[in-house]
Amino acid sequence: MPQILTNSTLDDLSPVHDLDKDQRARLASSGQIAAVPAGKRITAVQEHPWMLYLLSGQVCLVRGETKELIQAGSRRALQPIFSEHNLLDQAVFTADSELLRLDRQLYDSLNNPRRPAVPGSLDELDLSDAEGALLGKLYHACKEDKLALPTLPKVARAIQDAMKDPNITSARLARIVQVDLAVTGGLIRLANSVVYRGVKTIPDVRNAIIRLGMEITRSAVMSLSMQQLFRTKSPIMKHRMKAAWNRSVHISALSYVIARHCPKFNPEHAMLAGLVHDVGVIPILDYVSRNEIQVGEDELEAAIIKLHRLVGELVVGYWGLGPEITEIVRYSGDWYRDDKDAPDYGDIVRVARLYRLNQSESRGPLPRYDEVPAYYKLGLGFPANDGTVDVIAEAGEELSAVMAMLKGDKES
Repeated sequence: MPQILTNSTLDDLSPVHDLDKDQRARLASSGQIAAVPAGKRITAVQEHPWMLYLLSGQVCLVRGETKELIQAGSRRALQPIFSEHNLLDQAVFTADSELLRLDRQLYDSLNNPRRPAVPGSLDELDLSDAEGALLGKLYHACKEDKLALPTLPKVARAIQDAMKDPNITSARLARIVQVDLAVTGGLIRLANSVVYRGVKTIPDVRNAIIRLGMEITRSAVMSLSMQQLFRTKSPIMKHRMKAAWNRSVHISALSYVIARHCPKFNPEHAMLAGLVHDVGVIPILDYVSRNEIQVGEDELEAAIIKLHRLVGELVVGYWGLGPEITEIVRYSGDWYRDDKDAPDYGDIVRVARLYRLNQSESRGPLPRYDEVPAYYKLGLGFPANDGTVDVIAEAGEELSAVMAMLKGDKES
């Protein structure tokens, strides 16, 4: 019979025993105990979101050439199997075992609410010798300003510059947009969408801009032009770039739909925020591709986990998207962030990300989208019995249309 997870299960575990009784109870409520067969291998990079403890059985921790046997009931078993800093470690279970998973981010928020979920700068990044050569190269490339950052697509850059003119006209914006056929088509489809549709169908980009307005047009052009950044000539990196683009599009569309149902939010700005929240992966994948670096999946994933948010901040800063977008990039994965009374676009992106993870990619004790502060601050109401947010479930057609528009599908 597998063990039952109770509050007392955490009493002797380090470092969680330093939490008070109520905090341990909250951490335990999101934990999971899993039966693991002998021979099963797990990696630190895959298990990074969680703190793992061996409750029964035996496991061999492998760090480079070093091996450490951990026996349930020993003093070592009271500590996490993996350190959060050594992402290339692996562990092989040498006997049928039971494994406890605790939400690392929830622990951090309970232990030190003021501690940011990610380092504030490269100087604060905790690197170990075991992280691998790739992370070291990327780190030094960032420090020395030698990491190639993607430039804004031409049409997006031109729109950014043009919008600095207080006397900008729709005719001038239309001339800028028309150089990019994909963006032109996307704006016209947006103007004729269910959100902005008027009595007459809009046939051209100038009238689309008039209907949408200048600010909505700017955010929409930025979003519609982003796809070209998620491209690479490397066959090895192509699948990762495509996966990153598809993930960003889904979160962008979810952010758009959520913002539509929350007062005082601009859906197009939320769409842009969702699209660029993970933009830091682009320079990392591009660096590996351009330098033809042979790297294992775990080492690449470790580098992305450690650096993608900091690199993302460099990118959006380089693009001049402003401090609000920079903050979203930094904290989009900080599920328990609650430092402001009023909701913001970061809250929208956090709920969108968790909704997607809960629906498709969740492994282990990730919080539900309706269990985090952002959900309640946005006033989204109560989830339906089947686990979907009502406003999203009811907007399936709209969600599909936004995703199709961003991908350039004509049927949108």
